[in-house]
Amino acid sequence: MISFFIYLACVSYAVSSPTIKSLDDLKIVGGESIEITDAPYQVSLVRGGRHSCGGTIVAKDIIVTAAHCVLGALANEFQIRAGSSYSEKGGQLYPVGEILWHPSFDYGNMDSDIAILWLPKPLVFSDKIRPVQLMGRGEEINDGDDTIVTGWGNLYEIGGTPSTLQRVIVQKINNEICNDAYKPLYAITNYMLCAGAPGGGKDACQGDSGGPLVHNNKLAGVVSWGLGCARPEYPGVYSKVSALRSWLDDNIYQLRWKHIWRSV
Repeated sequence: MISFFIYLACVSYAVSSPTIKSLDDLKIVGGESIEITDAPYQVSLVRGGRHSCGGTIVAKDIIVTAAHCVLGALANEFQIRAGSSYSEKGGQLYPVGEILWHPSFDYGNMDSDIAILWLPKPLVFSDKIRPVQLMGRGEEINDGDDTIVTGWGNLYEIGGTPSTLQRVIVQKINNEICNDAYKPLYAITNYMLCAGAPGGGKDACQGDSGGPLVHNNKLAGVVSWGLGCARPEYPGVYSKVSALRSWLDDNIYQLRWKHIWRSV
């Protein structure tokens, strides 16, 4: 089995012997600094007092992130920082009460790389903290359409951590083209979508994992993996929300009811 280090939507790749890099720490390459009011759905997943991954607000008590950011961890290891343009300060910190990751996810194929975080203390919405709508079941993005990725990941493939939130516009890439690019390392499945810039230079990278890819004000993807950062031959790979919507809906519903019954 091929092993490689995954960055958010970036992976470090050596032709002779691919190795895996920390999946928890991907960032934005080729983007621009923005304020949290430009992407109020973006949150930082804090572990051990430090930014570890991105996440997306989809309801006052629900955050969506990548499974590889939380796999095997306990809820009390994490907090959510919401309402801040900075990953390490400002905004409000919220405890995480429960984590659910997709049961089909594993590091061997990176398929279904998605997880739900339940917050026992609901978020207070404002111009800096606001949910984004989920892409509908079966809803598709046309190849070549613009999508927006945000996060606090690396500004370059090696190093360059931003002090403020970054945003980059990348285009949806056809899955067959993306699959050809990644053969024989990984297969691009129906639960993944790819995005990048035609000439490279724009991508998610180390530190962005778990963060949002947004299309037409809807959460379309979750930063998952890729080879390098912003390489023209390797698009970023994202978990496809529309294909995973049934799992999200069912488990968000069950999580809420479980905690309602516990509180009775």
